[in-house]
Amino acid sequence: MNHGRNPNPPRAARSRCARELAGLIALALLLASVTPPPAGAAKAEKGKAKSAPAAKAKPAAAPKHTGLETLEKQVRSFTIANGLQFILVERHDAPVFSFATVVNAGAANDQIGTTGIAHMMEHMAFKGTEIVGTKDYAGEAPLLADEEKGWDALIAERRKGVKADSVRLAALDVSFKKAQEQAREKVVSNGYTTVIEQNGGRGVNAFTSNDATVYFYSLPSNRFELWALMEGGRMAHPVFREFYKERDVVYEERRLRYESSPTGRLFLEFVTAAFQAHPYGFGGIGFPSDLKSFSRTEGEEFYRRNYVAKNMCVAVVGDVKEEEAKASAERYWSDLSDVPAPPPLDTVEPEQKAERRVILEDPAQPFIFIGWHCPAATDPTFSAYQALGSLLGGGDFARLNKRLVKEKKIAVEVQATPGFPGQKYPNLFILVVVPAAGQGPLAVEKEVYAALDSVRSTGFTEEELDGYKVRTRAQKIGIAESNSSLALELAQTQEIMGDWREWFRDIERVQASDPISGLSHMIRRQCRRRRRISVASCAGSPVS
Repeated sequence: MNHGRNPNPPRAARSRCARELAGLIALALLLASVTPPPAGAAKAEKGKAKSAPAAKAKPAAAPKHTGLETLEKQVRSFTIANGLQFILVERHDAPVFSFATVVNAGAANDQIGTTGIAHMMEHMAFKGTEIVGTKDYAGEAPLLADEEKGWDALIAERRKGVKADSVRLAALDVSFKKAQEQAREKVVSNGYTTVIEQNGGRGVNAFTSNDATVYFYSLPSNRFELWALMEGGRMAHPVFREFYKERDVVYEERRLRYESSPTGRLFLEFVTAAFQAHPYGFGGIGFPSDLKSFSRTEGEEFYRRNYVAKNMCVAVVGDVKEEEAKASAERYWSDLSDVPAPPPLDTVEPEQKAERRVILEDPAQPFIFIGWHCPAATDPTFSAYQALGSLLGGGDFARLNKRLVKEKKIAVEVQATPGFPGQKYPNLFILVVVPAAGQGPLAVEKEVYAALDSVRSTGFTEEELDGYKVRTRAQKIGIAESNSSLALELAQTQEIMGDWREWFRDIERVQASDPISGLSHMIRRQCRRRRRISVASCAGSPVS
């Protein structure tokens, strides 16, 4: 499964370290990401910002054409009896459709002791149902029960620690593995995916971010009812077969993504330093000890709590008629539970009182992560942070890229963005810098702060802001042209922002904005030393 979606793919000529950076940013935005991941496009505030005092108010700017007005009028939304919302865009120019099912639960919904369990749901969703993925469910069910009993006995003995009976542990381990093998004999491997692909399905995939879990693919439109049957069936009636096998896969995935990756190791140091209370600091994929201990029963409890109709959204874009969509939704998705959605997280990250610094000695390409806490995507100021990220480190045109990469040649790439490592809750505005060969990361870090000081003094120009508006509009239009991308964006916006229409309001606010002085003020107010988290990797002892 894919756990990141990069809205700005790296150029073919990009260096190896820059490609790794681009992949890490995509991963982080989803763990955004899974994340990812967040919607790839910018999210704006939920609701309207308060008006400025009358004495300072400027004349209201006339609404600007965005190129998406007609598309918004074509979007339809309906909710079936259990509370599940559907978003539909009819496009009949080709006999295909794409969809995205978004569950408003991601890695941030993990709890101590079961971190990584949200990600496990993504893996389990491809294991099928009582009909798909099994040779004989009547015979499989008791074997799955035996497997769970075997695990319960094994983990109970392990939890005795030094008092555990080593002989009994070995015997229980053998018994558990035997129960796994017996249950696996009833499994049809890749049963769900095989049915979809045999019927023309393409891009069958999913990802887990910190904020949500997302499932998506495309099919010919004459297979729409099959899709509704298969997708509605696996969401309402999943069977968690091969759970412990997949848990081991996730454990190895963590090792590959983090322990074996220089940027992954740095990422973990960064998020754990930045978030001392909020689950964003868990890292997304789960702690190793949890990935070796939580059970299928705990996974099923997480699923029942979060995979309910009022906590999900489905977007469909393509050659599907509204009447057909409504009929199939009622017929094949009504079995989802109609209980209330779980409440949002109550944990709030405490205000940071002092600078936090981490130096990781690592025999690899140095990287620098710098972050400042910023508000959630629903906050009225979040769109300004997005503009700031683009203008500082959004590409070759950006201020930090010009100064550090082109002029001083002390870095090979700079990226900046808010929404790290999620957007639903207060998060980080980050700068990621790749020092050039022979450049000490701490010396490069000082140059970053000098460059920020320069921006504080000079501010941005009207030309820079106009360029940001053009790029944002082009990105939105590019997304709108793709059935799959549009479905992903609308469904994720609904779950993160609370209303899919915010995807359209976002571009309108950007086109009407004039934040030149405000952005400079934001840098002065936000980018203070005591609010800063900085993490750097060095090939040896830290050098300046």
